[in-house]
Amino acid sequence: MSSLDPINDLLRRYGVGDGPANREEARQHYDQIAQAVPQDVLASAIGPALGSLPEDQVETRVRNSATEMTPDQRGNFLQTLLSGLASGGASQLGSLLQQIGVSPQVAQNPQQASPEDVGKVAAYAKQERPDVFHQAMGFYAKHPTLVKVLGTMAIAAIAKNLFQKRPGLV
Repeated sequence: MSSLDPINDLLRRYGVGDGPANREEARQHYDQIAQAVPQDVLASAIGPALGSLPEDQVETRVRNSATEMTPDQRGNFLQTLLSGLASGGASQLGSLLQQIGVSPQVAQNPQQASPEDVGKVAAYAKQERPDVFHQAMGFYAKHPTLVKVLGTMAIAAIAKNLFQKRPGLV
């Protein structure tokens, strides 16, 4: 018996495009998914699922969820993104942040970043460095409440991605 057995029908519904009736139903479904799917599997599905959303949706949804994060959560999440984007060095990272409308000071103190800063950096990473974006989005596997803030479209994309990742089990 697979760990996904209790939610096979639920994932199948999303996989065939039969999503939730409303936001509350989507949130309830995500609770079921988060309880049944191992955290590492969930973490590997969130990035590609959110990456399938349009860039402006990514920015808006990540910004909205960042408003619900504690400063430490926001800083840790942003630090993961910045670390991945810093391959060109710290001076280039500051220049990059300035280019996308984020204060270069954010690189020194990610906990002070605004939700808008987090959304801009996430949208940039999604567009320019999907590998960094996907890795950073694994953060949400540890924070199911924040996934629910991402919204119904994001939850549907995650469930559909899980359905596609696990065809032998669902």
